[in-house]
Amino acid sequence: MPVPSRLQDQAVVRRLAAACAVGVVLLSGAARTHGNPEARPPAGRASAQAPPRAVASPGDEAVRLGHLSVDGRARVETIALDDYVAQVLAGEGQPTAGDAAQQALAIAARTFAQANRNRHRREGFDLCDTTHCQVVKRATATTQRAAVATAGQVLLQGGQPAPVFYSASCGGRLERASQVWPGAVDLAQPDRDDADAAEPVWFSDVRVTDVERALRAAGMRGGRLRNLLVVQRNGSGRVVRLRAEGFSPPEISGTDFRMAIGRVGGWQLVKSTAFDVDRTGSGYRFRGRGFGHGVGLCVVGAGIRAARGETADAILHFYFPALTIGRPGVAPLRADAGTTPVTRTETVTETPGTVPVTNLNTPRDVQIALPGVEEGQRAALLALVRRARDEAAVATGQQAPAALRVTVHPTVESFGRATGQPWWVSGVTSGGAIDLLSLTLLQQQGQLERTVRHEVIHALLDPRLASRPMWVREGAALYFSRQPATGSRQPDGRVKCPTDEELLRPVSAGAQRDAYARAEACFARQIDAGRRWSEVR
Repeated sequence: MPVPSRLQDQAVVRRLAAACAVGVVLLSGAARTHGNPEARPPAGRASAQAPPRAVASPGDEAVRLGHLSVDGRARVETIALDDYVAQVLAGEGQPTAGDAAQQALAIAARTFAQANRNRHRREGFDLCDTTHCQVVKRATATTQRAAVATAGQVLLQGGQPAPVFYSASCGGRLERASQVWPGAVDLAQPDRDDADAAEPVWFSDVRVTDVERALRAAGMRGGRLRNLLVVQRNGSGRVVRLRAEGFSPPEISGTDFRMAIGRVGGWQLVKSTAFDVDRTGSGYRFRGRGFGHGVGLCVVGAGIRAARGETADAILHFYFPALTIGRPGVAPLRADAGTTPVTRTETVTETPGTVPVTNLNTPRDVQIALPGVEEGQRAALLALVRRARDEAAVATGQQAPAALRVTVHPTVESFGRATGQPWWVSGVTSGGAIDLLSLTLLQQQGQLERTVRHEVIHALLDPRLASRPMWVREGAALYFSRQPATGSRQPDGRVKCPTDEELLRPVSAGAQRDAYARAEACFARQIDAGRRWSEVR
């Protein structure tokens, strides 16, 4: 899954940078960044006393918010959705931005929350409090006012919360979602944002040892980095791929590199992928524009537009011209300038543009929900699931669940919306419920049978391994999902087992692949030592 960039007031960032303090462990997505407080008037100072909580209307939604500690554990808090939005604005927005910018970000943040609320389903909560989802801080009177003023409003696509993102500063050039997260849905948007074009260029010197640590964190292998070169850029001028001479594999995506650098060295080092890089005596100098991935609403640009007198609707219409503002399931009005307040009157009975999933009509032991366009593959999928289940039961001695429910999603977007997983994940299991990417996509990738086996193993073994570390559960699924009994892998005895953090919230696709490989090696090591799968811990 995909993740919005973060914003703080420029003065705050300067103080943080001066102190070299970026103390939160931030995962995929982006860093907190800066605005230009001189470019827009202050809009209500934060009150010294606690702001009033949003008044929940009948049927108002709640959010299970996971507050993550440095060891990856979560303290779960259930709060009203509008209280959550107010806290996100405090963590993500500009304190000095005008009300229109605050309200535009409130709607975007609420949309992101509703479209991604299954992101941490496997961990027992909806959304986390880091940049993996959205950063939260104590709400202020200003942010609470914006949340209440926009209560219930989201950006809609086909009557459902749209897959929107927001970024701290695009540097004048907006980015397409698919350029950051392959497989992500590209929404109609402008290419340039004149409101953010005047933001200054940033410079950063990074020691070679920190670059090497970042590359290893991203799942690459190597001893000494000989050189770092940009080998490909996209239409917006951002780095698509870099070559790390001396490491294997030798190339890394610009997004994965920035995420890895941010995680090991701080998010002020490489603020965006719109950069040039040159070798210095002690490392590498980066020179770039913007802060964050540059997709969707630009928080700095929104603040400048509000200072110009634009309304929240006008700001959203600029960044999301094809979307509408409304409530899910209620007919919306287009987010055009001057349309305030937005009213809703009609009920939407269908969701245009989506591919329907057929009703379950398979036997009780394996229930399958398929997109209509893949209905012809029902019998083959049923046979594959049953075969994988029966072979896994024999290999593990574990009784199969009484019923498995397999839901196949028509698109990467629908799979991500239902599961909250990043673009590189192809299957998710919770209890006896298995969610899969489109069968056509999995077949094109040559991953259909392996993915089905992997998820069926999870359904069989997770109940017995629920109290074990994540590497045990993933290692077991990977070990037993290899085509029937391929024997031991001769694992490297020096391998370090991955943490729950590395498996659940990886910094990149490469980092997750590396963590999975180590999980399987650790599991195989104990099996080869004579332990039963149920004894691995």
